Amino acid sequence: MGRNKRMYGNFPSEDIGDKRRCVFCGELKPLSAYHKNGYNPDGSTAYRQDCKVCYNIRRRENKAKKTHSDFIGGQKRRGEVEPSLSHQDWKEILIYFGGACAYCGCTPKRRQRLTKDHLLAVSAGGKTCSENVVPACGSCNSSKGAEDFRDWFMKQPFFSQERLNRIFKWRTIMRQAGEE
Repeated sequence: MGRNKRMYGNFPSEDIGDKRRCVFCGELKPLSAYHKNGYNPDGSTAYRQDCKVCYNIRRRENKAKKTHSDFIGGQKRRGEVEPSLSHQDWKEILIYFGGACAYCGCTPKRRQRLTKDHLLAVSAGGKTCSENVVPACGSCNSSKGAEDFRDWFMKQPFFSQERLNRIFKWRTIMRQAGEE
């Protein structure tokens, strides 16, 4: 993705009938999926440009900046020379995966957080960068351990080809963006 180009808010906000495109995730959703944001000059209801899911992910993660810096500090203590995953990168990863575990698809319950899971474990030479990190619930992250994510994921009862394709698509997007 390069350090200058951001996905953050890249999609144009457009209204199509009673639907709107979220500027963060790019999905076309009904107006009920957006928070109201006052009134337009013509008296009609105004809505936020980001959907409730993206708004909540960004809001929750903005409160958790210290958690991210603690994670990066831990990676450095483990011996990783230059972890390049910024807090902004992590928010974009969460938005891409809809705030859900990349593997089982669960969303965190109150007072729980998704963890940063390395697709290629750091112990196996993986880096802490956008293309190698996905959100995972604590259960998936701890049971996967340092195993290859494909081998581990395909053995799970909750395996989904759709979620596997989404992970591969994320890696492809990040690799292409890094080459620009």
